Amino acid sequence: MATDDEPKRWYSAAHRVLEELGLVSLYNSTTDVKILCTQRFIRLFAYGSSTLVLVAYLRELGISQTQIGLFMTLTLAGDIVISFLLALFADGVGRRAVLALGAILMVGSGLVFATFGNYWILLAAAIFGVISPGGNEIGPFRGLEESIIAHVTNPERRSDVYAWYSLFGTAGAAFGILTCGWVTHYMRVSLHMDVVDVYRRVFYGYAALGLAKLVAAIVLSSAVEIHHEPQPVPAADDNEETPLIPDTNHQQNVNQAPPKKQLRARISRESVPIVVCLCALFALDSFASGLAPLSWITYYFKSHYHIEEGKLGSIFLCHEYHCRCIYDRGILSREALWKRPDNGLHTPSVCHLLGSHSNPR
Repeated sequence: MATDDEPKRWYSAAHRVLEELGLVSLYNSTTDVKILCTQRFIRLFAYGSSTLVLVAYLRELGISQTQIGLFMTLTLAGDIVISFLLALFADGVGRRAVLALGAILMVGSGLVFATFGNYWILLAAAIFGVISPGGNEIGPFRGLEESIIAHVTNPERRSDVYAWYSLFGTAGAAFGILTCGWVTHYMRVSLHMDVVDVYRRVFYGYAALGLAKLVAAIVLSSAVEIHHEPQPVPAADDNEETPLIPDTNHQQNVNQAPPKKQLRARISRESVPIVVCLCALFALDSFASGLAPLSWITYYFKSHYHIEEGKLGSIFLCHEYHCRCIYDRGILSREALWKRPDNGLHTPSVCHLLGSHSNPR
């Protein structure tokens, strides 16, 4: 009898480990969630690869450091405006359409950077397209994807899925930097290609990854969209005051009344202080990160220590994996630790509070 129970105990223990790691939640998630995780991996892979060579490429084109700094500032400013507008009308236009449009902008930016060398053309492509100056999230993608995950995932599983969604991005950025570094090194050393041509090949690859992301956005199902179901008017009591011919036009107008769009988010009054606090933490962390973006750090290592791209990719693979895994270690800590303010998690991990805060348990 003991031997019959042994496999059950092993199965139960393995299932418990997978449950604690959130893999059960990820496995049981919808196909759309898995596609979104794949999209995030592809996108961050592209961001990581372009970040390694962005400043070096602009310097090879003869652009000054001051102009590069202005380039990055205006790129982020343009991203704020475009991302806000796309996210504002995403539910009306369609979430899949907005994700596809963002992927098209990503493809366009990659092709422009791979083709042109004029500073103002590149600046316009960066402002109106999708180019990440620091290897971080840029564009309307993350906000839409996280809202879709919240829409199609059960609340009790949501925090696990968010953690793995974030980890997919970490892996994509890390392996994007590593792949770009060694491919660039191979083209320069083994194929003896010109450095500018090598960097342009990287942006052709960036455009190809944007095309792959476009395909992933198109294959999402209609379940990711918000369907505003009309609320019928309650039936009136059958009494003497009930008209013999109901006012169907009035009822139809009430049923088909579209929801009003508001710039202000629909959140409860009790949640406002929490949201303000989280926004302040995000702003402070982003300000500190903006003082030393990854693209400038990689250029500093390359120009000051004369480190080749392959070794740079390996170095910053470890950097990305170590720093972002501090951010993503909520996978192991789960909801109980996320809700504690003294757990020492990296500042951006407060985003997981948004997922776990809605948990009814």
